[in-house]
Amino acid sequence: MSGSATYTGIPDGTYRDAVTGDTRTVSDGRLTVGAPGKGNLRVYVLNGPGKIGKDGPYLK
Repeated sequence: MSGSATYTGIPDGTYRDAVTGDTRTVSDGRLTVGAPGKGNLRVYVLNGPGKIGKDGPYLK
Protein backbone atom coordinates (compact mmCIF):
# COMPACT_ATOMS: atom_id res chain seq x y z
CA MET A 1 0.00 0.00 0.00
CA SER A 2 1.31 3.43 -0.87
CA GLY A 3 -0.39 6.69 0.12
CA SER A 4 -3.56 6.01 2.09
CA ALA A 5 -6.67 3.85 2.07
CA THR A 6 -10.17 3.98 3.54
CA TYR A 7 -12.01 0.78 4.44
CA THR A 8 -15.77 0.75 5.00
CA GLY A 9 -18.08 -1.72 6.70
CA ILE A 10 -15.56 -2.17 9.52
CA PRO A 11 -16.94 -3.20 12.94
CA ASP A 12 -16.62 -0.37 15.48
CA GLY A 13 -13.94 -0.71 18.11
CA THR A 14 -10.25 -0.17 18.82
CA TYR A 15 -7.77 -1.31 16.19
CA ARG A 16 -4.02 -1.62 16.73
CA ASP A 17 -1.46 -1.94 13.98
CA ALA A 18 0.65 -5.08 14.47
CA VAL A 19 3.51 -3.46 12.53
CA THR A 20 3.79 0.03 14.07
CA GLY A 21 1.66 -0.15 17.23
CA ASP A 22 -0.55 2.73 15.99
CA THR A 23 -4.05 2.75 17.52
CA ARG A 24 -7.22 3.83 15.70
CA THR A 25 -10.77 3.98 17.03
CA VAL A 26 -13.57 3.18 14.58
CA SER A 27 -17.01 4.52 15.48
CA ASP A 28 -18.61 5.01 12.06
CA GLY A 29 -17.63 1.80 10.27
CA ARG A 30 -14.73 3.50 8.44
CA LEU A 31 -11.01 2.99 8.97
CA THR A 32 -8.66 5.38 7.16
CA VAL A 33 -4.95 4.70 7.31
CA GLY A 34 -1.95 6.36 5.77
CA ALA A 35 1.23 4.73 4.60
CA PRO A 36 3.75 7.36 3.56
CA GLY A 37 6.38 6.16 1.14
CA LYS A 38 6.26 2.99 -0.93
CA GLY A 39 5.85 -0.62 0.10
CA ASN A 40 4.55 0.09 3.61
CA LEU A 41 2.40 -2.43 5.41
CA ARG A 42 -0.33 -1.83 7.96
CA VAL A 43 -2.13 -4.68 9.75
CA TYR A 44 -4.89 -3.25 11.95
CA VAL A 45 -6.38 -5.86 14.29
CA LEU A 46 -9.58 -5.34 16.29
CA ASN A 47 -8.64 -5.38 20.00
CA GLY A 48 -5.14 -6.50 18.97
CA PRO A 49 -2.14 -6.28 21.31
CA GLY A 50 -0.28 -3.73 19.16
CA LYS A 51 3.22 -4.01 17.75
CA ILE A 52 4.33 -7.64 17.71
CA GLY A 53 8.01 -7.28 16.75
CA LYS A 54 11.08 -5.35 17.77
CA ASP A 55 12.59 -2.56 15.68
CA GLY A 56 15.34 -3.71 13.37
CA PRO A 57 16.62 -3.16 9.85
CA TYR A 58 13.28 -4.17 8.27
CA LEU A 59 10.78 -3.24 11.00
CA LYS A 60 10.63 0.25 12.47
